[in-house]
Amino acid sequence: MSESESEKQDGQKDFYKEAVKLYYYNCILYNHLEKVMTERNDLKTKVLKYELLGGELAQLDDEEIMNQLEDRKKKSRRSAADIDRQFFCTFNNCKKAYGTEASLIQHQRLKHGQNSGMDAYFRI
Repeated sequence: MSESESEKQDGQKDFYKEAVKLYYYNCILYNHLEKVMTERNDLKTKVLKYELLGGELAQLDDEEIMNQLEDRKKKSRRSAADIDRQFFCTFNNCKKAYGTEASLIQHQRLKHGQNSGMDAYFRI
């Protein structure tokens, strides 16, 4: 066997070792992620128990919590026709109007690239 073939085989062995190592690390990270997700769901359940009873710690099981959450109604949204649009965009040829000033500012920032004075406070 020549030196170049030997070097090639050594490179392949190193590549294989590195691939096995990465696979092993990936398995460890996956297991850790599963544990973290389980802890997250447990904490979410505890928070929901706390909120459902107005701040009192509950002795409810998960099934009872889910039943109570299903009984809660979602907040209904206003339809587009119901919104009183009193905030108008001041840019040329823009005829958009919004029900809240925050929506108008968001439109101007996204569509017209206008920077509000508050943006400087939120930069990291």
